[in-house]
Amino acid sequence: MKHDVIQSVHNPLVKRLFRLLERKGRDEQGRFLVEGAHLVEEALNSGAEVITVLYDSSREMDPACRRAIDRRAGEVEVVPASAAVLAKLSETKTPQGIVAEVKKTEHDWNAWLQAAEERDYLLLMLDEIQDPGNLGTMLRTAEAAGVDAVILGKGSVDPYNGKVVRATMGALYRLPVFSRPLLEAAAELKRQGARVIVSSLNENSLRYDEADYTGKTAIVIGNEGRGVSRAVSEAADGFVHIPLYGRAESLNAAVAAGILIYEAQRRRRHR
Repeated sequence: MKHDVIQSVHNPLVKRLFRLLERKGRDEQGRFLVEGAHLVEEALNSGAEVITVLYDSSREMDPACRRAIDRRAGEVEVVPASAAVLAKLSETKTPQGIVAEVKKTEHDWNAWLQAAEERDYLLLMLDEIQDPGNLGTMLRTAEAAGVDAVILGKGSVDPYNGKVVRATMGALYRLPVFSRPLLEAAAELKRQGARVIVSSLNENSLRYDEADYTGKTAIVIGNEGRGVSRAVSEAADGFVHIPLYGRAESLNAAVAAGILIYEAQRRRRHR
């Protein structure tokens, strides 16, 4: 179906999509916005449920993105719009001229847990991660490292926040992410025989390259300011830390997560 160019920011479709820039709107509609040719292409090629694509009719569309749209012909509503409309829906300083409305992926935790009962896995558990860039980087790194799933604790930033989505560079479409109370999730995992390993420096903490990450393992990374909560720490089966050889007091949470999950995978592959 061919659409006229949307010129007004007061168009009903634009007003509805604009609400997706806020968490409340995303929660109400069960959808989120993806901005930029590469991320729109990734969403289309990953099989994500893309509902609508709005593009700047005054600009040439990225060829790879156009091919991805053509491959999903008939499934996705493609609507031309003015530069002003695209700017209204953009969260970046330089709007890229294309946005997509994507349905949230609802992963079933109980089904995942049941399916994983007979195999080993590596999970990343995140305790109140606040910074969108950190969360996005963690999800991107986890997917690259082959982590089986991520469990996002209560109080963490929305994984469908625009900055998070951009930082994941498409990993959000491919990696199961569950929003779960961490204590509940830890108890369920431990009933399967999983070990919960918390990143924390204390008297019982092992150096990160001395710990055992084999079998069913969940690594917990804490809040950027206070670390892992006391309640979650009390549920831990072990603690690890990353030595600091310079004068810095701590590592960025996303950097720490990357070091730990890659070390875990290295140990698991060479056991």
